[in-house]
Amino acid sequence: MAHRFESAGRLAVPRERTDLDDRRSSLEQRLDDGFRRIDQASLAGSDVTEWESFWIRLLGEYEDVCRELQEAA
Repeated sequence: MAHRFESAGRLAVPRERTDLDDRRSSLEQRLDDGFRRIDQASLAGSDVTEWESFWIRLLGEYEDVCRELQEAA
């Protein structure tokens, strides 16, 4: 299967890998933000059970993307 390549002043990277890098970065930001919000809500005495479950699902997505990047390397 042919890959589309893109170049931004560096070695050309397969588009799929670039998309995975973007997805990983997005998930990292969401995980960091979610962790802070869960911590703040928990300290305020809120029930964060559902937030924690969602955060754990996001973490699973992050791990999947990291595995895909590892395989693409």
